[in-house]
Amino acid sequence: MARYLVVHTKRDGDDEAVRPPSRLLALAKASVAAGGGACWLKTWTPDPGDERIFSMWEAESAAQIEAALERYGFLDDLDATPLRVHEWGPEDVIAANEGA
Repeated sequence: MARYLVVHTKRDGDDEAVRPPSRLLALAKASVAAGGGACWLKTWTPDPGDERIFSMWEAESAAQIEAALERYGFLDDLDATPLRVHEWGPEDVIAANEGA
């Protein structure tokens, strides 16, 4: 499984179409149950003046995430851009340079 940061942005020209309610609880339950497919990990919302939302996922592909977003209606009023990411930080840099 790979990690993906998904950037959710406001759609241009969205006419406030009526959509069924999201199935957020079902998505949460599916994400904590081991069963393969896309797994939603976390979501971050910046300050109120920023209309973007960021979510972290584990999945085999961006297509799996897009399918889950559609299936559960999660943030379906926004465009989603999944970006495959690799997590690293200070400890990784130190460990890579030990003995150098």
